[in-house]
Amino acid sequence: MSLIQAALGRIPVDLLLTNVRLANVITGEIYPADIAIYQGKIAAVEPPHSQPLRPAVQVLDGQGMLAVPGLIDAHLHIESTLVTPAHFAAGVLPRGTTTVAEDPHEVANVLGAEGIRAMLAASADLPLKVEYLISSSVPSAVGLETSGGEIGPAEVEALRALPHVIGLAEVMDGAALLAEDPRLLGILAAMGGGNGLRGPDSPGVIEGHNPMLRGRALAAFVAAGVDSDHTLATPEDLVEKARQGVTLMLQERYLSAEAIAALMSLPMDCGVCLVTDDVAPDYLLQYGHLDRVLRRAIELGMAPMHALRAATWNPARRLRLWDRGAITPGRAADLVLTPSLESFEAHRVFVNGQLVAEEGRCLWQPPTQDPLLAYTHTVHLPAQQPQDFEIAAPVAEGEVRVRVMECVPGTTLVRAGEAVLPVHGGRLQLPPDGDLAYLAVVERHGRHGGRAFGIVRGLGLSRGAVATTYAHDSHNLAVMGCSPVEMAAAANAVIETQGGIAVVAGERLLARMPLPIAGILSAAPVEQAAREVAAVGQALRSLGLDHPYWLMRISTFTLPVSSGLRITDLGLVDARERRLVDLFL
Repeated sequence: MSLIQAALGRIPVDLLLTNVRLANVITGEIYPADIAIYQGKIAAVEPPHSQPLRPAVQVLDGQGMLAVPGLIDAHLHIESTLVTPAHFAAGVLPRGTTTVAEDPHEVANVLGAEGIRAMLAASADLPLKVEYLISSSVPSAVGLETSGGEIGPAEVEALRALPHVIGLAEVMDGAALLAEDPRLLGILAAMGGGNGLRGPDSPGVIEGHNPMLRGRALAAFVAAGVDSDHTLATPEDLVEKARQGVTLMLQERYLSAEAIAALMSLPMDCGVCLVTDDVAPDYLLQYGHLDRVLRRAIELGMAPMHALRAATWNPARRLRLWDRGAITPGRAADLVLTPSLESFEAHRVFVNGQLVAEEGRCLWQPPTQDPLLAYTHTVHLPAQQPQDFEIAAPVAEGEVRVRVMECVPGTTLVRAGEAVLPVHGGRLQLPPDGDLAYLAVVERHGRHGGRAFGIVRGLGLSRGAVATTYAHDSHNLAVMGCSPVEMAAAANAVIETQGGIAVVAGERLLARMPLPIAGILSAAPVEQAAREVAAVGQALRSLGLDHPYWLMRISTFTLPVSSGLRITDLGLVDARERRLVDLFL
């Protein structure tokens, strides 16, 4: 076996990396080392200048930098970056991410199992290693929304044996699991879950999405085999979940000094993973990817080596990716050279021993052909008229009491509220000073073309409208605005490009980002996507909508498995009670 011969120094290795300080994520040590790489794998890690001198085709001076394993993102949605897997790879490789665990439930909600297969095909042969988890919640809430595709037990059975499928993605419908919904239990059973944790022969991991779950309900989730979580949690929640064997996945927006202090106080490393979940393209280019989360965790008090483990070793073990996560013999030569952990910047990035990025620049070019380009006509809607966005009231004149979706400032949370609104000519009106906006959701997958209406308080829009087909999770057309005329204009701007995000004020189109692939992805490079999404954000701020996560803000009103009052194409949804409710009280 030639790798053995290379390890023994009997044949030349392809690359000998010298003058580096190895960050050993298994022992927690940092020490000088030479790293020998042969046919894409680590052949040996040994003290510098070991005798006899090792033969090598190429010797590279590491300039005293830290050699760390390539970063592994254990939970994300590539679609949140609004680009294809190839362009996503070109964006994250220069930042040190070499493996991602992708949940394609955005594409699956539009295209079903066919969409997952298309994503797998689009990820083949990329230098970024993209592993897939089969989307478990498509649609996110059966009977409460209309999606373009569905993933059930049969689809999971068919998909799970495909290359690079490593498990089941986040189980989002907690109420259905606790009620032992047959469809969801069938999905879990198809991946070896539903009745205890999976054994050594099970098909893969099962990930969770269970915010604020505690006590017996938490025990039920874990007993069903759903044993990870990446959602908002208090320090007390985190400790309880860790004690129950849940793999904690921490994304940047939920990081806090208090949460990290609670985890660092535990006697053992409980296998925490740092993840990104959702990263917009402009944020990616300005701040980074998983490297940003790693830096932020260290800033907030996580020990640097713990943070590195949480972005390498822990996710590799969680996802059963035994061939990566550490720089040791036999593992894939996925590694990053960086000056320090605290200021983590990827100086050089190697995947399978090949240099793929250097000094922030990707050395690989995405292909011009992409399997996803076959799905550019998925918005099945005619041109919209202003009257399509007028809300008929139960009275001709006077006032009515309505349910209102209340935005929690600085978050993407929504509370249920009420308001008394005027009615004129049988149509609901907005008062001039109530910080209220109309919200409409229009089914766009060609199923029935129906629509539902709601009222939002605290969105910040003082004028104009915004429309988007990127609207979690069913990705119907969501339109928010201050007048039916502007809402129709924004909707038509999106329909014209077969999907996207558009901002309108009066008769002017202020900004538009076309998303023609499945109505949720751009065909452009990440740099262009970043410019376009930044322009949309700027346009929204000019209209009063100023939110640190504006894309998540406007795209999650339509997520019925989240908290509070939500809206889908079928109507307003009481997320806690899992039922449709009327707009009028």
